[in-house]
Amino acid sequence: MLIIDGFYQFFSGENILGWKRDHRTSSFFGEEKILGSYLSRLWPIFFGLSLFLIKKNNKLFYVIILVFILTETLIFLSGDRTAFFLINLSAIFVILFSRKILKLRLITLLLSIMLITIISFFNPSAKERVFDQTLKQMNLINKIDSNKDGLYIFSKEHTHHYLSAYKMFLDNKFFGVGVKNFRKLCKDHRYEISKMSCAPHPHNSYVQILSETGIAGFLFLITVLFYFITYVFKHFLLKTKSKYYFTDFEICILSGLAMYLWPFVPTGNVFNNWLSIAMILNLPLLLWSRNQLKLKE
Repeated sequence: MLIIDGFYQFFSGENILGWKRDHRTSSFFGEEKILGSYLSRLWPIFFGLSLFLIKKNNKLFYVIILVFILTETLIFLSGDRTAFFLINLSAIFVILFSRKILKLRLITLLLSIMLITIISFFNPSAKERVFDQTLKQMNLINKIDSNKDGLYIFSKEHTHHYLSAYKMFLDNKFFGVGVKNFRKLCKDHRYEISKMSCAPHPHNSYVQILSETGIAGFLFLITVLFYFITYVFKHFLLKTKSKYYFTDFEICILSGLAMYLWPFVPTGNVFNNWLSIAMILNLPLLLWSRNQLKLKE
């Protein structure tokens, strides 16, 4: 229903409840522009669980494929650049590390790209935001401040958030300034870079953890990242010998976790409720799958 309503709002200018679309498609989320983020975070879980449905009922195969393609396309049309990057990161992860679903994921990715290209030809608004505006904000084309600054990290606003957060870290290296305190201290003259420095959070999970929880919290995050990379690399080495550490279902779930652990992308608030819930949903599914394998052995 969310997918149908999202497409309806994009093309008609309002959703089925009459909520108007402004510069972003948000469907039932209204003023909260989280449609793309919501779909991208839950997509790996849905993709993984759908593998069980396809095994039990082949008639659902084409329906599920269609849902995959439309979901990826809608993420692009939502104008959420981070979500669009992450869904493609998830796709690359599955293509590289899966065993039997490599072709399936590659086909859905290529078909969604084809559909995106066709829609962008007739309605370039989403394409302009995702690609053109991104390059412009990074000062790569049509430079906004060509006489003052070089390249920006994602945008001038993001760059100033990061610099402000970095200053906070330097003053509070071990334990940070406290959870959700970036928003309170960004106006402090000690940390303010410009009027763009302030935001509810620094818009990058690693920068936020470093500034708000210091080295203590950052070490925990880095440890999780280290174990993630270690086991994925182990899986990759086994794959070269036609052996596999993780199942295809687990690779789907891990691709969802990769979205949260990827450091080089703007993100929402680490301590946001729905983002935390969406991330945690991956963990019990992964643990359940690992326990099932142990029982079989």
